[in-house]
Amino acid sequence: MTDQNWIIDTVASTRYPVYTRLNANDVMPDPVTPLGASLVWVPEVLPAWAVGNVRLNAFTPEEMSPDPYPPVAGFFYGYLYVNQTYVRITGIRAGIGADAIDAAFFAHPNPPPHQPSPADVNQELSASIAARMQWTLTTTTFPELEEERELADRIRAERPDLRTTSNEVLITLARAAAPLQGIMWGRGYVIASNQAAIGPGVISSLIGNEDPTLTVRLLGTSGDVDSALPSFALWDLSRVVRADAGLTAAFDAGDEGLLDRLRKEHPEFATRFDMFVREFGYRGPSEWDIGVHTWETQPELPLSLIGRLRLLDDDASPALRLQERSADAAAALQQALKILGSNEEAVQTLHLAIASARRFAGWRERGKTSAVKVMHEVRAPLFELGRRLTAQGQLDHPQQVFMALESELDLLATHAAALRDTLRERERQWRELFDVEAPTFVVAGEPMTPLADLPRKGGRETVTVQPGDVLAGAPASAGVARGRARVVSNTSQIAAFEPGEILVAPQTDPSWTPLFMVASGVVVNVGAMGSHAMIVSRELGIPCVAGVTDATSRIPDGTLLEVDGSSGKVTVLED
Repeated sequence: MTDQNWIIDTVASTRYPVYTRLNANDVMPDPVTPLGASLVWVPEVLPAWAVGNVRLNAFTPEEMSPDPYPPVAGFFYGYLYVNQTYVRITGIRAGIGADAIDAAFFAHPNPPPHQPSPADVNQELSASIAARMQWTLTTTTFPELEEERELADRIRAERPDLRTTSNEVLITLARAAAPLQGIMWGRGYVIASNQAAIGPGVISSLIGNEDPTLTVRLLGTSGDVDSALPSFALWDLSRVVRADAGLTAAFDAGDEGLLDRLRKEHPEFATRFDMFVREFGYRGPSEWDIGVHTWETQPELPLSLIGRLRLLDDDASPALRLQERSADAAAALQQALKILGSNEEAVQTLHLAIASARRFAGWRERGKTSAVKVMHEVRAPLFELGRRLTAQGQLDHPQQVFMALESELDLLATHAAALRDTLRERERQWRELFDVEAPTFVVAGEPMTPLADLPRKGGRETVTVQPGDVLAGAPASAGVARGRARVVSNTSQIAAFEPGEILVAPQTDPSWTPLFMVASGVVVNVGAMGSHAMIVSRELGIPCVAGVTDATSRIPDGTLLEVDGSSGKVTVLED
């Protein structure tokens, strides 16, 4: 580590200078592990991401060529940043503008302004994007995503018994799975993610000036969102626990040793839970990094979620909430149609845009889910390697294996003890990065604050909210909820969360969303309408406001809040 850089940091593009933690923070909130960056992200994901933009016909191959890295994202201070400039240019070439892109993906009150360039405009590409937009508004199929889902499921089904596999083959399996991000990112996922902004942008252009709250209400639910399926499955398991006195007693006895007790005393439920883990074990906090635990490597995480969900009455069912949201979406449509009046072309376009927005929200999550499934097939053999080396006394703990670089894997397989001191020191430096308050934006050409001079989390003073304050964020999931605030910084704190409270979180990836079902509403520091967790919150019918700056530090536990997910406002009722 230097004064300015972590070992895996990249270099900012001078062609596309603005990078942001917005929309990156909710999927990779923590510093990336060295192996996660050097095996998966830098050699596989970033190039494939760039290829996806060329396939989208938003950029030429030359525009997406390395500068010196593909200009789609980067790592600074160990954290993932999305390149905001290239996404804005995509919006400009699509005819919806940079501001609409910012609203959909990068909600922030004061982002660095876009610096227009003659190169932003490319009539030939704009014509291609226009044709793509017509496809986006009208297509009802996306066969590439279905093919990728089948591939991801097949890779999981064909996984050998890792416990009987040699160290060298474990590493070979991980290396073989990593390049599959090329097909996942370079085709379906990038296209689905980019096009997911089209429908909401068109809706906003038609009726946003008359009533800005209508856009998120009209989005409603997609009804086929892969990343929402684990939440529904956890809900079903929680109903089994709630209806069984023996299971209830087992959970009441506490999380410690719970899985062992279930296997011994309630084998039928344990088998159902094992089936859940086999199907959804790839999910977990910060699941884009292979070096973090998932529900398979740490099944206590989903068990804790079941433990909170079982406390809810049946009338908190996500299916019932969906009915309420569907009714609200239908009412919003009638309001929108009244605004458009007799303009038949606008009415037809509105219907197309709503249907497209819902389909592409689901497809965006399908693309991400397939990519995460395949990434888990990189993670799983390496966790087994780490477990084995720890048992042999060559590593301090299994996750220490992810402190290695890709180039060190072969040595790790046969002489891990020789790397132990290096990995220990690297881990110490990596853990220091967790305390860093990474800047929201990095701009090429502007001085970067040395790593040692960055503020530490919790070290910046913020003003605590007072009754009557109204905090502005981005509308993310429609509905209004009232409740007491509960600030939760990570999913390990869910035991303190009580049903009906307002979840206030720094960011949320989809692994948090089962906790949404326990909450009456959600407020997050970062995110926007198109963020992954916001899509899932709409599927679960949970009012949500994203992009409320410093919410976790300004709102104390117990504050009575009103969350309006349609307007993006959070009102402080009493402290």
